[in-house]
Amino acid sequence: MALCRAVAWVILLLLMSDGPALAGQTLRAGVASMITPVSAVKYYQQVVDYLGQKLGMPAEMIHRTTYDEIDVMLEEGKLDLAFICSSPYVLDQNKFGAELLVAPQVGGSTFYHSNIIVHKDSRTETVEQLRGKSFVFVDPKSNTGRLYPAYLLAKRQESLEGFFNSFLYSYSHNKSVEMVAKSRVDGAAVDSIVYDFMVATDSPYAAQTKVIHRSPPFGIPPVVVPPGIEPKMKVALREIFLAMHGDPLGKAILEQMRIERFVEVPDSNYDPIRAMATFLDNNTIALATEGTPATGSSRGDDGTISFGVLPRDNPVTTYGQYQPLVDYLSKSTGQKFELRLEKNYQDVVASLGEGRIAFALLGPLTYLDAYKRFAAPPIARAKTSRGETFFRTVIVVDAGGGIEEISQLVDKKFAFGALWSTSANLIPRYMLAWAGIHLENLREYRNYGYNDTVAKKIISKEFDAGAISLSTAERYLPHGLKIIATSDPIPTGPVAVSPKAPYLLVKKVQQALLALSEHEEGRKVLAKLDPDLQGGFVAASDADYAEIRRMINEVPATCGKACHPKISF
Repeated sequence: MALCRAVAWVILLLLMSDGPALAGQTLRAGVASMITPVSAVKYYQQVVDYLGQKLGMPAEMIHRTTYDEIDVMLEEGKLDLAFICSSPYVLDQNKFGAELLVAPQVGGSTFYHSNIIVHKDSRTETVEQLRGKSFVFVDPKSNTGRLYPAYLLAKRQESLEGFFNSFLYSYSHNKSVEMVAKSRVDGAAVDSIVYDFMVATDSPYAAQTKVIHRSPPFGIPPVVVPPGIEPKMKVALREIFLAMHGDPLGKAILEQMRIERFVEVPDSNYDPIRAMATFLDNNTIALATEGTPATGSSRGDDGTISFGVLPRDNPVTTYGQYQPLVDYLSKSTGQKFELRLEKNYQDVVASLGEGRIAFALLGPLTYLDAYKRFAAPPIARAKTSRGETFFRTVIVVDAGGGIEEISQLVDKKFAFGALWSTSANLIPRYMLAWAGIHLENLREYRNYGYNDTVAKKIISKEFDAGAISLSTAERYLPHGLKIIATSDPIPTGPVAVSPKAPYLLVKKVQQALLALSEHEEGRKVLAKLDPDLQGGFVAASDADYAEIRRMINEVPATCGKACHPKISF
């Protein structure tokens, strides 16, 4: 049997050898945040790489924060396959004909459940006892993380708003478990496979929770393809998935994901989900609008929505740069926005997490902090005026000071930017360390709140060197600055959203940001922004920050001084 499958596979590749599907294309595989994005990068990337290797073509994993973003890309033919939740499969099949390809088999089953969980120390033992309490859903389109609990309440003639005191979205099952474990919410509904995986891998968060309700079985989240996929490619993908467990490399990947194998499953496995969706569609009490705010705290008393930015520059400069963007969002979304300035980077993150700010334009480091502490996901990230989704930081000196390279900075005075600045503090410290210069090797160092201040301190010769973004440095080069070192590419910062922001508003803001560079009015707004933002915005996910997260997490081990606390993002 194995030999027959191998022969069939070789024949299939030969038949495809001159087909359009392999002619210099890249396999595009979408992954929604069914588990936390960090794990998605780790595990699904291996599967995608495996598919590309077997097909003999480049393969790209495309990750997005919300399920809807992957669904839209699938419908628009921008993906060749996608790992999606069961409820989106039902919706996508009905809407544009998404096709079921294969499904994973876990524990001998191709079904899973919705687990409703609370903190292990909670006295809550039933769903009814969650009345009047706070709850976190995964995604508005999640089956186990949203549809099932909504259906459960609708059968009791209860709405989400009437039953819960407040609710919000985490955009990942793992984050929902973490939020319950930290007692930030009273309960959550999560995927049983993800939950069981966390328990089996000794997750400290899962250990702090308990299951109080388990749903009937539903068809497991499948792998789907768009209706217009080239038939030979569809067959090839199915064959690779079905044979994966018989291949040593494929088997090793599956074992890490605790998946036994991929199998073909009947579409009828998803009928219970269709039945729930139909019931909710026909029930006037059932689903509240997705735009209903979780707590209302991300809006002011007059309904104004706050948009925060990091205080990289003085307030006058900041207002000049960002007020046009805020005005544009008000006009595009039909909601009243205001620009909100906080004193420092950490205050911006805290306000975002606690809902005083609904959206915030962050740097990579502050984003990682916001996601770690508050589960604030990214919805878009900036492109520079060069059209790139990365920027660089530079180390600058006085042009006439005689310093030509980093090694000459020993026993010199060095000016950094804000403590939580990626470009003006984190990365330059790396650059100095890689050159063998640690903070104790400097005669003096100091952090300043604004990039401009750092530049002026060097021009005035108060400091010998400093670190600022390349775009800031380029403004001051004519005034006496000189660049002596440039960093590797750093991902541009994202617009992150408070978990308390209403979902429909999140979608409107994301669409408005992504469309900025597509029309004249938007381009005029972009021209006012910092050069690192003037290229517009593209969709973002936590996966975009996986590499810088890894780099920061490894600092205690890579510094060589054992001087850093073991803080993990």
